[in-house]
Amino acid sequence: MVKSRWAARCVVPLLAVVAGVGSLSGYAAAVPSAGPSTPSFVVAAPKWTKCADAGPGASPAQCADIRVPLSWARPHGPTISLHLSRLAALDAKHRLGALLFNPGGPGGAGAEVVSEKGRTLMPAELQRRFDIIGFDPRGVGESTAVACTGAALSPKVSVFPDSKTQFAAVQRQSAAYGASCIKHSAPSLVANVDTVSAARDMDVIRAALGQRKISYLGVSYGTFLGQTYARLFPHRVQTMVLDGAMDHAVTPATFLDEEASSLSEVFGRFARWCTASRSCALHGQDVTAIWDGLLARAARTPIPAPHARGGATTVNADAIRMVLPNLLLFGPTSSVLPSSWPELGTAIVQAWAGDASLMADNSDVGQPQDAYAAVGCMDFPPQLRGYADAASRLKQARALSPHTGAASEAWLMTDLCAGWPLPPTDPWGAQKITGTPPILVASTRYDPSTPLAWAQGLHREINGSALLVADVTGHTAYFNSGCARTAETTYLITGKLPVSDRCGA
Repeated sequence: MVKSRWAARCVVPLLAVVAGVGSLSGYAAAVPSAGPSTPSFVVAAPKWTKCADAGPGASPAQCADIRVPLSWARPHGPTISLHLSRLAALDAKHRLGALLFNPGGPGGAGAEVVSEKGRTLMPAELQRRFDIIGFDPRGVGESTAVACTGAALSPKVSVFPDSKTQFAAVQRQSAAYGASCIKHSAPSLVANVDTVSAARDMDVIRAALGQRKISYLGVSYGTFLGQTYARLFPHRVQTMVLDGAMDHAVTPATFLDEEASSLSEVFGRFARWCTASRSCALHGQDVTAIWDGLLARAARTPIPAPHARGGATTVNADAIRMVLPNLLLFGPTSSVLPSSWPELGTAIVQAWAGDASLMADNSDVGQPQDAYAAVGCMDFPPQLRGYADAASRLKQARALSPHTGAASEAWLMTDLCAGWPLPPTDPWGAQKITGTPPILVASTRYDPSTPLAWAQGLHREINGSALLVADVTGHTAYFNSGCARTAETTYLITGKLPVSDRCGA
């Protein structure tokens, strides 16, 4: 899952502005029911104006806000705001409709990504044929946003608890962070940021745009949002790419095992690349041995981080391990976004020299995780049965990842949600999607965040879908394989699935 900070480092800084709560009065365009039990409601067409953060281009992005129900159980009750951006199709005569884009997360601010970087992120042919629509899902960015206080994972609390006392501290930290989110967000917002609600919001966007059907490109967590939309509104899908797939059918324990194992494998590939590549600061050295030594040293005495821009001021072994879910994301074949691997090599060298500032800035420890935690705990709860269960899962994950020690977003989610104060509203379960046009699921062969096994599982759950595998390393085929990006673009335009199920760089 691409966390909200991937965009902060690689694309744009993310915003967290809480919008107000109002009512649905004054809206004019009818929106179909979100499901058999949900009454219809009305919404106004977006009033587009030039985005304040519009990136360069002959056709700058436009922005707008629309309202959706706070709770889909009360569609005529209080509302929240959704922030949208639009890059108009460059060839209006041959325009195919609207292409909605979600960059991942949970917590990716798609409206800002599209408005600032859409002209560089999106292939030219997509820009020519579609209105590219970015949106901040409920709880995110400039939509009515979740707001929490402090760090989600405290530097004072063990990330990988090895005792009942440490596990109790993890639970207290989770409960306190969740309570801060509830306190500082709009009333009842945190209880209503689940992905089913966000998918229903997407159909409001579709209707507000005046589209009978929509096309969709979702990466990482965006695949879960997309598959949820396809399950709820199969007849509203025109074309859909789900790249870097989440599989909601796996159990929490399998979620951890498969991701920890995949991240470990990718770390091994990084270490070999780093030894061989002159673009890595550890070129010619035994990277794995240096990494293991760095962890042992940080476990004895935390390493200072005097120049950290927002992370902890010292970094221990736990915090160093939790750099990997962020800096292993984009491999050496990444072209749309710069590879994150050279930065990891530099961070290791600097930490070994006594300055772990780069580690602190890229670690999940000591950082806010507002929408990421709030949405994740609604949809991906760890379902722990006490410390013995947590210890058993951690032992298994460590066995699968000897050098990386269970580091993964799955364990991050386990920690974040171990004592979350609200019950999950969309817990684990297979989607079983039928009635859509053919959907394209894509993955790299070696993905540190969303393993290939999840794409294979999702492919089996979507009737009539195809699976495209790029034989490269990195998170999502779209960002790491030009071949896959071309295949996805062709499919989105034509609706025809790729002839081959394999791609290279």
